[in-house]
Amino acid sequence: MAADKVNNHVRGYVSVWRVDDATGEKTLLGAQPNQIQYTWGFLAAKQLGYRPQADRLNYHISAMYIEFENQDDPETPVAAGSFGRDLGKNYYNALTGDRDFLRVPMLVEPTGGIVSGYESLLPQEQQINKLTFFVQTAGMVGENGLPFSSAQGSKVYAAALVATPVFSDKSKDVIFARTVFDTANQVTKETSSQIGITWEIAFE
Repeated sequence: MAADKVNNHVRGYVSVWRVDDATGEKTLLGAQPNQIQYTWGFLAAKQLGYRPQADRLNYHISAMYIEFENQDDPETPVAAGSFGRDLGKNYYNALTGDRDFLRVPMLVEPTGGIVSGYESLLPQEQQINKLTFFVQTAGMVGENGLPFSSAQGSKVYAAALVATPVFSDKSKDVIFARTVFDTANQVTKETSSQIGITWEIAFE
């Protein structure tokens, strides 16, 4: 590996889990990369120093949007299509028909780590350039009023990593990254379990 890094970028990787309600045991179902949205730059600017200073700490990543479709046949894949890096919160507010989304706060604080190969490039006391976030499905109703349950055949097909400056006011939310799950990684809600999502973001 080269001693310097010329291709500076942000990248992410998303893993989907089945989480047993009774034991909390997680079973990995699949993993794939994400797309970083243009609005990540707004979040970075806010956090790194854009004034007013009081805003800075409010723009950290604090939730995920979990999109789902209610289906009669759980074997039917969701055809979500491609999306641009300019996709933002207005897309979610416009979801209709059999599609909706959950707005889920982080269960725990993100963990810090270091991308393999960067250990010698960062000072010993600064060995962090990666964050890992985790949420799992919660609640029985989507943000636009659609039921989310095993009885409704709710299938999770996409997710987004989100900053929520005022959690009680979703109009202020900002999208950091999004992914549409490959067909093999789409997962239907089951009675005795939740759907968990682990999201790694690396700053290289």
